[in-house]
Amino acid sequence: MNIKIMLSRLELLKIDLMANGMRVTKRARQALTQGGKVPLSLFEYATTTGIPLKFKGSDIYVNSPFGEDFCRNANWKLHSNDGTFFLLSEKGEQQEVEPIPLPSYFNKRNPKGEKWSWFAMTHTDRVRISPIAGCFFSCQFCDLSRTYRYQKKSIDDLIDSIRVALSDPILPAKHILISGGTPKPSDENYMDSVYERVTQEFNVPVDVMMIPRRDPSYIDWLYSIGVNELSINLELFNQDFANRIMREKSQIGIAKYLQFLERAVKIYGKNNVRSILIVGLEPIEDTLKGIEALAERGVSPVLSPFRPSPKTPLAHLLPPTKEQMIEVYERGAEIVDKYGIKFGPRCIPCHHNTLTFPDGSSFYKYS
Repeated sequence: MNIKIMLSRLELLKIDLMANGMRVTKRARQALTQGGKVPLSLFEYATTTGIPLKFKGSDIYVNSPFGEDFCRNANWKLHSNDGTFFLLSEKGEQQEVEPIPLPSYFNKRNPKGEKWSWFAMTHTDRVRISPIAGCFFSCQFCDLSRTYRYQKKSIDDLIDSIRVALSDPILPAKHILISGGTPKPSDENYMDSVYERVTQEFNVPVDVMMIPRRDPSYIDWLYSIGVNELSINLELFNQDFANRIMREKSQIGIAKYLQFLERAVKIYGKNNVRSILIVGLEPIEDTLKGIEALAERGVSPVLSPFRPSPKTPLAHLLPPTKEQMIEVYERGAEIVDKYGIKFGPRCIPCHHNTLTFPDGSSFYKYS
């Protein structure tokens, strides 16, 4: 087997930042905010609330938390001298980093006076659109249903926002993700219209994040209209924990998820379908069982460390520790290697909020 036995210094640094966060010095804050003109982060979704960084001289990206309570005693500090050079330091150890800026459209408005960021947001090189505001589900780790009233967004406005994101002068998006909130069953036709319009309008990869539909052959249609890859997220494998934390999703049933994933792999191929598992909300042994259930079906597991959101019932919880993340990654790496599977996602900049590291293979790439 060709497994990663030891994590590198930079890989361990990424995990440390995901677990414990960093502090931002006054000079670095001034530089990143252009003297207070732009925010450090938009805090618009739990796993992207930090500052995205690329480690200089590597292909490792991390979205490092800095504003949450658990970051107050973080050992790593982000420094800047003149606004062009940024450095992480901790007890004599240093690492030069390149902060990834916000797109220029983050606070601009469309002709109707609505913020473009209501429809789209770019992180690293991917623009995410959320056709549904709020969510039909109410998972306890997610704030969508608690922050926004459920409503469908204008498809024309979504299309226009993607055009803005793809042509942004500061952070041009290279690919598109269509994700949550989860629609009501009665709004599935609307979502289908979004998928079809977006794939027809743009000549860049379009990925879809979704829950299983009733008919697994629906995947054939997604493939026929040009959807690039699918993300069908188990999130929690332990059904007792799932029933308590994400009741509506757990009612779909793990058998339905796995059946849908199997069909997706049949159509898209091995390693071309992915599924998120949240690290830190269930025992590690259950997450590892989830990795195995996915890998043996040809699905790329995506390890997403839990990050507490202040508007949710789980706001009081801490992220998994550095040691827990290392354990689930290293033991999980042995499992996926056994089945010839890689941790997802493929896109290297999109690794920023996942326990994923490029390994020099052609599997991981820039979009």
